[in-house]
Amino acid sequence: MTQDLEQTGLDAVDRFIDTWNSRDPERWAASLNYPHVRPSPFGPILVAQDAIEYASRVDFDQVVATGWDHSEWDYRQVIHTSPEKIHVAGQWSRYDAEGEVIHTNPILYIVTRVDGSWGIQSRFGSDYADDDHDTSGLEGRTFSLIDDFTSHLNNNNVEACAELLNYPHYGIGIGQLQEYLGPAQFTGTEHKITVTSLQVLQAGKMSVNAGLDLVVRDDSSTNEFQAVVNVTVRDDHLGIQAWSVLDPNAE
Repeated sequence: MTQDLEQTGLDAVDRFIDTWNSRDPERWAASLNYPHVRPSPFGPILVAQDAIEYASRVDFDQVVATGWDHSEWDYRQVIHTSPEKIHVAGQWSRYDAEGEVIHTNPILYIVTRVDGSWGIQSRFGSDYADDDHDTSGLEGRTFSLIDDFTSHLNNNNVEACAELLNYPHYGIGIGQLQEYLGPAQFTGTEHKITVTSLQVLQAGKMSVNAGLDLVVRDDSSTNEFQAVVNVTVRDDHLGIQAWSVLDPNAE
């Protein structure tokens, strides 16, 4: 079952690249699930409610003007799987007609099954940092940020949690998004969360994508989950920009 889900996740991101290379906005938009959002450390973060809205924003002419001919994977790897949601880390590069790289982008994909159809619900952007750039400082700050956030969450310190987020802030569901436009909208949770493992999946100069194993407890149950978190520096503020959680034991 896990192997089949891993292939499902790879097929979904391959469809994303293949339809991008087609230069057809409608085909590319059809590789996604909605509402769709792409958090990143740069620029406005926009939500597309459906494929028509998403395709209307696509401008292939602008990309072609940069010299782009096609895009290819540098790598793609399934991180977590469940029957309704899959996390995939990948990095693609854009090439010109001579085969020279003109742009590289690491990114984390949240793949979901909505109405029986698999597609990418969200893409967590992580800016590219080449081998000459030391990302260890930002990675260390990310570990501390997640530790502080869970500590405040478990102590029901909602205001302190809200200050550790970047806005607009997104929780990625299946066919839905939780959106917080500002600190006043964040309400916390009654659950107690323990992070049992934390690893950096991708790191740039202004962002980190991290993978987590979690134990979530309430008064009646204890459950294990897996999550990915997008941490960004926006307006000189380090904060959690978006997250996605799945149940690896779901049937």
